[in-house]
Order: sequence, then C-alpha cells, then structure tokens
Amino acid sequence: MTLFRLLAAGLAVCAVAASACAAGDGTTVRALPVPRETMFPGDVITADRLTERQFQTTEQSVRGIATSSSEVIGKETRRRLAAGMPIALGGLGTPMAIRRGAAAVAVYSGEGFSISTSVIALSDGAEGDVIDARALETGAVIKVEVLPGGELAVLGE
Repeated sequence: MTLFRLLAAGLAVCAVAASACAAGDGTTVRALPVPRETMFPGDVITADRLTERQFQTTEQSVRGIATSSSEVIGKETRRRLAAGMPIALGGLGTPMAIRRGAAAVAVYSGEGFSISTSVIALSDGAEGDVIDARALETGAVIKVEVLPGGELAVLGE
C-alpha cells in the first residue's frame, strides 16, 4: 500500500506542476544564441562561432541577454563568454579599431593639402571615438578621431 500512496503523491505533484505551466506562469521555452566554444575578451563574435540552444525563460530572465544572433554578431567581447551559455549584452562592445600603444599615422587635411605624422595611440579607440595620441617626432599629445580601419584624423581648428 505504501508504494501505491507514493505513486499517487508523485502523480499529484506532476499534475500541480503541469497546471501551473498551463495557468500561464510566464515560462516559455526559447532558443537563444550561445557561443560554440568559450570566447575571451577581445574576440569578435561571428556567425560561425554561434549556435542556438533551448532555454526555459521568462520575460524578466532574458532582460540584458541576447535573444537573437543579430544582436551580437560583429560585437567584441569585454569578458569571457562560456560555451553553451546565454550571452549577456553588458559584456559586449564595439570592436576596437586601434589599441593603446599601437603605432599609426595621423593625418590633418585642409583645403588642398594634408600633413601626416607618426603617432602612438594613448588609449584604445573604436571607430568614431576621439582619443589622445603622442606624435613621435615632437612628443606632443594631439586629439585624433578614429576612422574605419584604424586610420586617425587629427582634430584641429
């Protein structure tokens, strides 16, 4: 008789759980993009480095989490992303076009002329950022705008 009561209790628990899901507790199964392998800071996310995995979620549980691949492709990781785990959007950023300490050429263009000089970037910079760079010839620190491909444009008046 004890085995019968245990089975009945187990069925009752299953029935309660099933009715809670059917009652609309907000839980759904959703496919989320996840890394195929562990990614490290500085890695750029590409489509071939992602896969999808099913997760049981609520609207609150996916806040700040990537829900589609298009949200993360082309982004640079700022922290380690574990393989098979959801991707936190706060751990991603725009890829850096130039890194601190990198040598580059900064160009100043005016009406009908341009001047270039070799510089060292004093900070990381993504496309569109304004950073400081030190001119190698004079040691002067100048403001430069980071252009596509890591090119630098001298800002001046």
